[in-house]
Amino acid sequence: MNKVFVSIMVFLLTGCAEQRIIDDLALINAVGYDVTDNERNPLKLTVTFPIITKDGKYDRKTILVEGKSSKEAREKVRMKTNLKLESGQMRVSLFGQELANKGMLPLLNSLVRDPSIGTRAKLALAEDEASDILMLQIKNEGQNATYLEQFLTKLNRESLRTNYNIYQFLRDYYDDGIDPILPVFKVEKNNIAYNGIGLFHEDKLIETLKPDEASYLFLFREEMRQGNFVEQIEVGEEEKATIMLNYELKEHHIDIQSTLTNPKRASIYIELIGDVVEYTGKDEISDPKIQKKIEKIISKKINQKGKELIEKLQKLQVDPLGINRYVRYKMNYYDWKALDKYQSYQDMNISINANIILNSSGKWK
Repeated sequence: MNKVFVSIMVFLLTGCAEQRIIDDLALINAVGYDVTDNERNPLKLTVTFPIITKDGKYDRKTILVEGKSSKEAREKVRMKTNLKLESGQMRVSLFGQELANKGMLPLLNSLVRDPSIGTRAKLALAEDEASDILMLQIKNEGQNATYLEQFLTKLNRESLRTNYNIYQFLRDYYDDGIDPILPVFKVEKNNIAYNGIGLFHEDKLIETLKPDEASYLFLFREEMRQGNFVEQIEVGEEEKATIMLNYELKEHHIDIQSTLTNPKRASIYIELIGDVVEYTGKDEISDPKIQKKIEKIISKKINQKGKELIEKLQKLQVDPLGINRYVRYKMNYYDWKALDKYQSYQDMNISINANIILNSSGKWK
């Protein structure tokens, strides 16, 4: 009997001890990085973690400090809380626009070197400052980090992009045939809203595509196997209609026409199978003749918008579609290393050929 009693007491005491340890931890779930005007402390670090208030309610605490580096700033955060900082539960790293313009690699390397942070931790950009988003009090939403993580998961689930994480970013950074991209968020009417895709040249943010432009970028990315397409199209001389499709990428290939040492031309071909979710035109879209007409109109629209996007990407010398991957496959190692990749990419004649097949007319009215 005594042994049983002692065993129970040890179990209970152990459980209490573990509970006290957990209560003493600050489990960081998001960090934000910005630049400052202070030459001595050029980095602003925002850290947020959940807490339990004195009256037993679930809340969050946000700490903002400035420092010379991320490690020094973290030490300053440590001095501003009686809890022990832990990064193992970090879900999101958010980068301000000005900082991203200057280059994110040093901070990413610092995150990767921290063994407690998994490479699956998600990355995102703030349209202005990361601190504005992480310090925002969103009514009835609780943790901003959880909100952002769920938002990023939703974007991935809707096939707007593969995972936005450290591993994916660094993979695209070190692959000299493609440039990374990241989603951009902004504060809008006391809420956090998605506001497009950031384009990178190596680790530096160059430009942000608004959501409507970004939708065309995703159409031409090979990894985007399915998604949504919403566009206004001209179905007659004086008639316009809005059409929304749920599409599946049936075929995707990029062909490079070049000499052995100098790529001159590239062509991108995609074939999409689409189900009509909504159509506001007057025509009966279930009619096969009308479907063929709409297919041609949408294909033409995608070719036109796609060409405009490609020319913009070439002018910016950013390659989020991975055109240079296909150039690399056509060249030997020595010629590829000697090639001025971005200049060659900028000078290429890249054509677009999109083919849309309406699989189902769905509910269009």
